[in-house]
Amino acid sequence: MFKLSLPDHGKMLFGALVWLILDLPLAWMLGPATIGLLFAIREQPIGSDYFFGDLGRGFLGVAIGASITAEHIIWMASHPGLGLGLFAYIAIGGGIGFIWLRHFCGWDQPSAWFAAFPGGMSEMIASAEAFGADIAKVALSHSLRIFCLVAGASVISHLVAGITTESLTFGAVSWSIQPIVLATVVIAVWTGKKLKIPAHSFMAPLFASLAINLIFDLQLRLTDFILIAAQYFIGWGIATRFDGITPSALLKILKEVFVLLLLFIPIWVTTALILGGLTEIDIASLILGLAPGGQTEIALIAIALNANLAVVMVLHVIRSLTIISLGPIAYSLITKSKRNKN
Repeated sequence: MFKLSLPDHGKMLFGALVWLILDLPLAWMLGPATIGLLFAIREQPIGSDYFFGDLGRGFLGVAIGASITAEHIIWMASHPGLGLGLFAYIAIGGGIGFIWLRHFCGWDQPSAWFAAFPGGMSEMIASAEAFGADIAKVALSHSLRIFCLVAGASVISHLVAGITTESLTFGAVSWSIQPIVLATVVIAVWTGKKLKIPAHSFMAPLFASLAINLIFDLQLRLTDFILIAAQYFIGWGIATRFDGITPSALLKILKEVFVLLLLFIPIWVTTALILGGLTEIDIASLILGLAPGGQTEIALIAIALNANLAVVMVLHVIRSLTIISLGPIAYSLITKSKRNKN
């Protein structure tokens, strides 16, 4: 389902224009997302866009799958220490986040738990609902964390590395393969939804594109125009997530989530430095690969920074699957809570 509102699109395009004028990266994604946050605070939320959000994430998933090779997979499998370091990072970072939200912000126990651990948002919301959490708070906390993380990383990459709105490109790409790209996205998203794959609109196209790359040696890359459209659709998706909550609650949770990110930073950077010392992976790829949430959005930054996309995305996939599969089990064991039967 989606709502086509020309005034909403006018607002989001204006946001994109402002970011373009400022020459900041990810203008077509973060411009609309920023507008969505500002208008939600004014109680004028942007209309929903489920269809186009899935389409944007699917396009990017296909492009990233095309960038991963068999050599990348073999290399990652030969470095099990990365997985162990990632597990420790999840446990420490998520644990501190839970303590912050539960004991310092006064959140109820299940809401604090499923908001603190950065897994796939839809899957974490489903798990939170099963344990009786406040779904609106959990959903908003994940949305705001992604927004703060990606917006902050984009501005920092611009100031430190000079990344601009022109940095995000796949170079010369043929339009002749774009129908195959579109067909792959549509089929993979539908199949991923039916099979209940975590973050299906992004992960299923990524795996489908990777399989096509490995089996047929065909890389499904995006033209610059389609990449811009994908960014806009993803930004639209972020903008709509701020709907359904009062401005005062939104601002309160924004402050709490911002502090949560600040608490994550030392653990995040320390883990990246340790893993960087144990492997030959560059620090930029490790920092992006360990970023707490936002696989799709962080992937765009990785492309702009010319980071190792295979490392970044494999770390994100492992983190998400670990949290999604073990998070509810750990919560149930630690708190002696049981899932709702429904």
